[in-house]
Amino acid sequence: MNSEELRRSHRYTDFLPISITVRKDVDLSQIAGPLSARIIDVSNHGACLLLTQIMIQSYHVFHSTREDESAVLALNITLPSYPDPIEILSRPVWLNSTKLDDIKVFKMGVDFDNKIDNNLLLFINKHINNK
Repeated sequence: MNSEELRRSHRYTDFLPISITVRKDVDLSQIAGPLSARIIDVSNHGACLLLTQIMIQSYHVFHSTREDESAVLALNITLPSYPDPIEILSRPVWLNSTKLDDIKVFKMGVDFDNKIDNNLLLFINKHINNK
């Protein structure tokens, strides 16, 4: 069985710039952020993010959010020719560091709080590829 068969849904590979804020899941008040990142692949259930930093002042986007169950990551996606940003609430699952052209970068996997429907996923993918 290959990795695609093990996944819950199809992943779209993109390089979409986003901003991340950390919020309380009860009232969505902001805890930290924003922080710039990129989505490098996305599915109905989650995404892989690429970040050049994971600290916002003294707040660690991965560890601090994992330690506080009431904290969520708000992924804010701004699409060309679409007036309002799309916000998707998620929680971090894993974090790896690597080098990209001699720059230390971080890849972070997130699960969406709510599965996004195929229409929204296709809408995002269509607008990314029609830049």
